[in-house]
Amino acid sequence: MTPLYAVVSLLDPPRYRQVEQLWTELKSCCGIEGIYKTPFPHFSYHVASGYDLPQLEATLRRFARTWSPFRVHTSGLGIFNGPNPVVYVPVVRGPLLNDMHRKLWPAAGKSATGALEYYHPDRWMPHITLGHGDITAKNLPDVIRSLSGHNLHWEIEVDNLAIISSTGTPDGLLLRVPLEG
Repeated sequence: MTPLYAVVSLLDPPRYRQVEQLWTELKSCCGIEGIYKTPFPHFSYHVASGYDLPQLEATLRRFARTWSPFRVHTSGLGIFNGPNPVVYVPVVRGPLLNDMHRKLWPAAGKSATGALEYYHPDRWMPHITLGHGDITAKNLPDVIRSLSGHNLHWEIEVDNLAIISSTGTPDGLLLRVPLEG
């Protein structure tokens, strides 16, 4: 499978660890491990089959200098349905997050090949993926049962932009820049 690339914000340390713990729990109780193709707790702004990486890196470094860290909230548990459902934590679209995404989308798009329109500002549903790729109608009830007891109403400090790829290895983190505005 050809890897995808994404412009994301990695989660702050407490939530990063919490999501990793949820992934471990889902692997242990339900055998879910498709998430490890992109093993970085994050939410995405722009996803594409490829980027001119030097151009994108320069764009993100410039962009990050104009934005200060800010907070977002999550709310509960969500499911993108289909033959292979995706289970996620929804990120609430507040004014700052929306503004950032509306400006970041076209900037990242200048470097992109094969951008996924799901992430276009008019369709974007920011989320933190907990399981995908190996969730089926058969194991979905177990996944939901496992996650239903967790508090998924979080506050997260957004303090970075990053480029990741779905390589399944730590070298899939290609760039991380702090928001410094």
